[in-house]
Amino acid sequence: MTDRRRAWPHVTVGAVADAVSLLLAAGAGVSFLLGHGGWTLTASCAALVAGAVALILSWRRRQPVAAAGAALVIAVGAAGLGTWSGADPAPAVTLDFDPQVDPVPYCRSYGGTGRIPDGQQVLLFDRATADVTGAYYFHGQAERTGHGWLARGVEIGRLPTEAEPDLDRGVTFDVYAQLVTEETARVLRDRDNVVIYPRDEKQPPVWLLRDLPGKTAATLRVIRGAAPGECD
Repeated sequence: MTDRRRAWPHVTVGAVADAVSLLLAAGAGVSFLLGHGGWTLTASCAALVAGAVALILSWRRRQPVAAAGAALVIAVGAAGLGTWSGADPAPAVTLDFDPQVDPVPYCRSYGGTGRIPDGQQVLLFDRATADVTGAYYFHGQAERTGHGWLARGVEIGRLPTEAEPDLDRGVTFDVYAQLVTEETARVLRDRDNVVIYPRDEKQPPVWLLRDLPGKTAATLRVIRGAAPGECD
């Protein structure tokens, strides 16, 4: 009696590798067109590896057509890697202070333009321009506004008094807008985490930092006047 059962075709390892390589090549091509870094990198690396394996197997089996296909897979994977390495970086954060008219009073608000990224905050510091090795005075955290950001009640220099109405009059200061993570902002703005240094019993306590945290997003140079200003 004749066995009429259908014989399943014999599938070789090379044929499977070729099929997988073609699928990965298609994925790498899609990622190449989309231009997304993570997907492009993953698919392109996979295409390179699979293409190399297919090329070796097809070369050993003396199949020039399959070898050409494997070479095409490698080329597509390499193109995908080129797209990933040349992808545009995340856009830089651009913050600027609003223009100021000198001289500025002891206390006032300072605003600026530019969007503060989610998960980050802007902290305000200042230091006398001539005091290049001095500490930075921490003022507080800026708040987000409709057109940018605003730091309220920034006190530049020492408070004028009746006995010394010209304290720090004519002194130049640099104001720094530092872009920091939310965690850094929380640590600094919490008074329990910062040691208060009473430099002068007649002056408000100041918060001093030897190094600026985060990244300097904007700077402003101002000249102090004698007016006390208004802290809102």
